Amino acid sequence: MRGPCLGAWMCLSGGLYATAVLADEPPAQSGQGTKFHGTGIFDEGHVNVSFTSSSSRPSCIGTALSKGGLRGNKFPIGTGQCGPMDYVGHEFLSVGAPQRKFKIVSVAPHASIYETCRYAGQPNPPPPVMGTTWEYQVTWSTALTQPQPLCPANNVALAVPLSWTQDAQSGSWRLLPSTSAFTFACVPKHVSGCEFEDGGVIAKCVDWGYPPWTSAAQTLTGQVLSGLTTAGNSLAGNLQEALSFHQTCLRMATADYCGVGHSNTVDGTPIAFHDTKYVPLTAAAHVVTSLSGSAYQGYYFEAAWADCSLDTTGSNPTPACRAIHANPTNGVILPRYAALCLSKRRWASFPFAGTCFDPHSQTLTPFDRDFVPKYCEDYTVEQLEERGARLFTFSRFLDTGLYRFQQDGDPGRAVTTTAYNAPQPLPQHPNLVGINTARLGVPANYVPVRLEGSLLSKTIPQALRAKLQLDGLYRCARVDTTGQKHFLTTLIPDTSVTGAPSDACPAPLGWSLDVPTGGTEVDALEGYLSPVASGFMATPLSLWHDDNNHFITSTTSPGIGWTELQPPLGYIPGNP
Repeated sequence: MRGPCLGAWMCLSGGLYATAVLADEPPAQSGQGTKFHGTGIFDEGHVNVSFTSSSSRPSCIGTALSKGGLRGNKFPIGTGQCGPMDYVGHEFLSVGAPQRKFKIVSVAPHASIYETCRYAGQPNPPPPVMGTTWEYQVTWSTALTQPQPLCPANNVALAVPLSWTQDAQSGSWRLLPSTSAFTFACVPKHVSGCEFEDGGVIAKCVDWGYPPWTSAAQTLTGQVLSGLTTAGNSLAGNLQEALSFHQTCLRMATADYCGVGHSNTVDGTPIAFHDTKYVPLTAAAHVVTSLSGSAYQGYYFEAAWADCSLDTTGSNPTPACRAIHANPTNGVILPRYAALCLSKRRWASFPFAGTCFDPHSQTLTPFDRDFVPKYCEDYTVEQLEERGARLFTFSRFLDTGLYRFQQDGDPGRAVTTTAYNAPQPLPQHPNLVGINTARLGVPANYVPVRLEGSLLSKTIPQALRAKLQLDGLYRCARVDTTGQKHFLTTLIPDTSVTGAPSDACPAPLGWSLDVPTGGTEVDALEGYLSPVASGFMATPLSLWHDDNNHFITSTTSPGIGWTELQPPLGYIPGNP
């Protein structure tokens, strides 16, 4: 989420405010992101870097990576070994066309930014317990361009033994372990104190304690990935396991629920997480539905993230771990890392129609689905680990579902709103929510007919809202001569002089903000949407009207007799 698919722990606009590690709750953690590398060169071009130096007279040959450090043999051969510091000034070429040159400007030891920030300015900081690697200041250039910093603000990058590989059948790209090439990922940029922004999720996962190499150091959760898991299973602490945790972390950090390389978040969305070494449980051995403690109020279980290859149940794989049929000519793709399950709150707040979790259901009419799901809350931790669970995320849910309800099936008596009650028992469909009658002042015979998509909720931090330049969506109401209440969900128009929320409602036509008695304008705010199509926020949300002064806000036509007002109100992660 994460934007829609958002999660949080005391973080604003990708910033981090660290505290001491607590026994039952995760420590301060960082934000999700949409980019693996944090630099467009790699994320958009799928660039791999060759280990072979392009320097005219290289002083180091036979280069490889060891725990993030470049190492090789000094040239001439027999004169010693090269360590990371010996690679200052070395140049490496990208694999394939167009060819790019990467030059190592400086090299230094690197400790997790989420640990070192806690002791910044102290005269004798303690030695790092989360392990160390190496950081590189890198420039890149082509035959036609001058060298420029690889990372924004000339920040440092980490080197990791991963390379982009294209699936021969589907054409999709994946990051896989490699011994013939490597890649760079930018470390999040320091803002102040323990506040960071941007960066690539590869670097974040390394600094969270999940590098793609073996490590006996602590993770950000204060655990060491060896010994027994929460469910009593053994962790070997070997390379295969490290790669499994790292790759699972990449999907978690990008909110890639189906493990297909599609991010469902916005940059800077904060999250909190645990891993299988320790996660707080209920008395019945289920993962807790929310975190305890005053600093964690409002943080709820969102998803379990798995290495699908570790599923030992042998039958009925979870949706994201099933083979995905891209199309009849592309064959079958089997994601290896993805969300194992989703919590009730996540199901209710995000559109999954057409994804691996609901591949054939495009609407909520009828309320059908392609499988019988289990919410994350319905699994014990042992059952989750049996299906390959590695990580668990908790979210403050800074996104919220936008549902259309109709009274007795009449589109002329409809409301598109975020005022719903999430399902408690498993319903006929996981999005079969109920309307919040108290908040809207309507009877209970309003039924959900469609999940339009997600809005960023009104609780989203101001800094993140300003960064994304979001627009508020407001709920207006009027009562006709029969006493029937009608709704209009729309924006403050550009023609508004004051920008007041009340300007969203055309008063001459009898509309006013739908504010309950004793409430404020915020009570009429449904949430926020993007003014432009960007990333996964790309489905247009439009206002439709009929000849009887009825309005419906929807991502699709309500039916015959309804006309779309142009342009769209904005863009959301929406159902088609």
